[in-house]
Amino acid sequence: MKRAVPPWLYKLFTGHQYPYVRRLAKFAQPIHPGEERQEPTKEMIEAKFWEVFPHCSTKILQEVKAGMIVVFHDLGEYPPGGYQELIDNPEDFLAKTYGKKKIKVNFYHGENFVCTINFKVAGWTEHEH
Repeated sequence: MKRAVPPWLYKLFTGHQYPYVRRLAKFAQPIHPGEERQEPTKEMIEAKFWEVFPHCSTKILQEVKAGMIVVFHDLGEYPPGGYQELIDNPEDFLAKTYGKKKIKVNFYHGENFVCTINFKVAGWTEHEH
């Protein structure tokens, strides 16, 4: 199921900030005793992305300040393949679905956390005091 994904999503999954896909690509390489495992190539990382991404679910959380700490409230979950509108137009989708909030979107491969991204939606500027 290889199709175009927005550049922000590909970078989120394959960049250095969240190493899940890169690490899978690295440790999928064969190794001989005594050799160091090489860093994966761009092609290996892309192949691993297309192995992982179609199977990822997502969880939507709202960031809320409670006194001096920040807590997260579950807003929704989407199964693999069930969030195309979110990745195509994240701000529009989140504003339409959840309103003016600071939102965290987490991606999971099975039970494994892959990456996260935050959005300030519909003009959200700060926590209410």
